[in-house]
Amino acid sequence: MKKIISVIMIISMLTVLQSYAADDSRLSYDAAKETMLQNSRAVLKQKLSERKAFYQYSGTVQRTRGIETEMATFDTPMGSFTYLYPPNIQVLLTKQAVLLPLQMKYYWKMADNSRIVTEKALSLGLRDLYLGFMKADMDYQLSLEKLELQEKKYNAAKLKAQEGLISGIESEEAEYNYLKAKKDVEKYKRSRENMQRSINSYIGVPIDTAYDKVLFSELTRNLTLKPVEYYTEAAVENRLEITSVIEEIKIKEQNLEILEKGRAKDIYPDIRKEYEDVLREIEALKVRLDKAKYDVENNIKSAYIDAIKEGDNLDNMLATLNMQKRSFEKLKAQQNQGLIPEMIIEEAELGLKELQNGFNLVVYNYNTKKMKLEEAAGLGPAY
Repeated sequence: MKKIISVIMIISMLTVLQSYAADDSRLSYDAAKETMLQNSRAVLKQKLSERKAFYQYSGTVQRTRGIETEMATFDTPMGSFTYLYPPNIQVLLTKQAVLLPLQMKYYWKMADNSRIVTEKALSLGLRDLYLGFMKADMDYQLSLEKLELQEKKYNAAKLKAQEGLISGIESEEAEYNYLKAKKDVEKYKRSRENMQRSINSYIGVPIDTAYDKVLFSELTRNLTLKPVEYYTEAAVENRLEITSVIEEIKIKEQNLEILEKGRAKDIYPDIRKEYEDVLREIEALKVRLDKAKYDVENNIKSAYIDAIKEGDNLDNMLATLNMQKRSFEKLKAQQNQGLIPEMIIEEAELGLKELQNGFNLVVYNYNTKKMKLEEAAGLGPAY
């Protein structure tokens, strides 16, 4: 009986949660990101590649464990017999026992890191797309309020025209502004719908999924901008295009040590040729490494400059917004004294909302710049 009651309670809770999910048609960047990563075919493909590479690495470790690289011991009726491998065989067996697991581990780590970079690149791409959707939503919501105000103005103008208080031109102007506001609503509605379809396609949900609210939740991220040296040093240490080359060099240097085993490179022409080829490959990798470090440092500097510029833009927007808020408070005080009509206050309030929307978009963009900088200073992707 208790089990039946528990099952009923669980079903009831799930029904409530499903109903809430159906009614809750809000979208935030973080929710969109989570959905996208769950649905992304690119991420799924990378995960499968990583698992495959891991199993190949594990299998290689199991197969090569315990390989004797220098000698073989045989038991005979006359006692144990030990056979010392010639240097070329020692090289071959050491490659299997030591070098092959290192190579397979490298491929596995590369597959895993590629998955991480893919996820980060998709998330940063979503930042830009969500910005467009958020702006389209802000424009549409504001256009509805502007239409409401223009309708009030138009109705008031019609009454004044009937009483002969305004000219025909003023009445026509009010009608024109009202009709224009209606067209603006349709224009911004279409723009919002297009952006909504784009973001649905990107995050992998049905294309007709609708959202009543597009949330702005950037003020709680608390992303701080550190000195440029911090990001440069971190990038040189962490970026995939650098660390992957460093690992390649280490593996090839290990290969050189193996080829030197028992002076094999001095005895066998084919091993000597391989040794010389590996040396040239290491030199080429070192040149590639230096170029990668140079490119990464410049990439970080560019990203940092863009973040600084966006921060300055944010400061300017904040100063303008605060100035407009003070002006609006003065207008409200005058309106409370009966000196200014209510519609002027409403118009000023819409102007303030529009400026606040612009400020919020700059905050979002500033956070995006910092996020891209943080990722560029990590594994990647590049800025």
